Amino acid sequence: MNVSVSAAEGCKSAEVRRLQSDADRVLTGVFAEFTSASPRERQRMLEAVSDYSLQHQAHLAEFARVLETAPSELSTAAKDLHYPSTGVLLQHELGYGKSAADVLTRLGKLLESREYPVLAAAVESGTVSNQQAGVIVRKLDSWRKKQDAEFLLLADKSAVEFAEGSEDARAWKPESLEKAMRAWYYEQHPEEAELTTAEQWEQRECFGRMLQDGRVKIDAVIPADEGAAVLQFLDANASPKARFGAPNGDPDQDQRTRTQKMADAFMLAFTTAAKTKETSTQGGAAPTLLVTVPIREIHNYAAGTPAVARVSRTQELVPVAEAAKIICDGAVQVAITDNLGNVMNLGRTQRLFTPTQRRALNATYPECATTGCDIPAVWCEAHHVRWWSHGGRTDLDNGINLCNFHHHQVHQQHLNIVRDPPTQKWKAVRVIRR
Repeated sequence: MNVSVSAAEGCKSAEVRRLQSDADRVLTGVFAEFTSASPRERQRMLEAVSDYSLQHQAHLAEFARVLETAPSELSTAAKDLHYPSTGVLLQHELGYGKSAADVLTRLGKLLESREYPVLAAAVESGTVSNQQAGVIVRKLDSWRKKQDAEFLLLADKSAVEFAEGSEDARAWKPESLEKAMRAWYYEQHPEEAELTTAEQWEQRECFGRMLQDGRVKIDAVIPADEGAAVLQFLDANASPKARFGAPNGDPDQDQRTRTQKMADAFMLAFTTAAKTKETSTQGGAAPTLLVTVPIREIHNYAAGTPAVARVSRTQELVPVAEAAKIICDGAVQVAITDNLGNVMNLGRTQRLFTPTQRRALNATYPECATTGCDIPAVWCEAHHVRWWSHGGRTDLDNGINLCNFHHHQVHQQHLNIVRDPPTQKWKAVRVIRR
């Protein structure tokens, strides 16, 4: 008896191996022909491969069901096979991450219990992917705690229709499917949309921490509406055609990555907000960053050698040229110390150009004042021609509009500010190295 059982088991394993070999042969032929196929043939190939992939996923969900329900000596088949759970078995044997393995395990239980019959049938027949089914079952499980059976049956049917698509609409990808289900739910229960908005507002949070190399990492969770506005701002400034931060305002010269553009846009939004009167005060004044510069570093900087300053919030060392730009941009106080760290001179707090002065500057300099740069004034930063840190006044005749890129260039001494003889306006020109 044991011999015949072993032989049967070996026969089934051999059939699976042959099936795998046949699939490999067929798919290899499809992929080889795809390169020379017509668009119509490619569409048919795409549909065939997609159907095969979905059917394969359906078999995996059924395999998870069998693992959970098959008779076993140690409570589950997974434990019989020396794994603590079905999820862990799937992680090791299929190479899945934990979340994907947990989804597959849940789908296996769904195929057994059929508590969401429409979804179970769709998983079984391979008309939805396991990723789509995972989104649906997670949402239905969360609604099950507070909704009746009639509502869940309607939600089950509607969600699967979203996932499968139709002749007039493509199937929804998992991320979009989750949003569609949430929107559908709020259409059925508009009162909960208001409650959710209030909860999101209560749960908003933001954290900032300094990394080992001195950089700062910001993590924030904000309500959906405000979050959408933030993302729209970041997306607009991270697009391939975005001019903010691009050299000479020319997107074609911009070598930054999308995430670098987003970081620059984030810093722009912060520095702009920090200058307004609406932000909170510290000690009765606008938030003021203290920059400490030892006297020896001032001598080094004057001599054209590398020099550093220390910023108070993080105690990180930054180049003096970068500190000078920070001082020019925002509310900063400079402390000059001797070589032992004793404060020799505590400078004035930076007084920013007033809104009236900014409007006047924008009228005088409607674009970045660097030759050849046409970044509009609304994206520019007001720069002191004679630097504030060098005693420059916050007067219109000492002000000029520079885009973020060229503002850095000035403080790195790659650009000089000079008078334009015909107009008597300031302009930024390239430093000529001799």
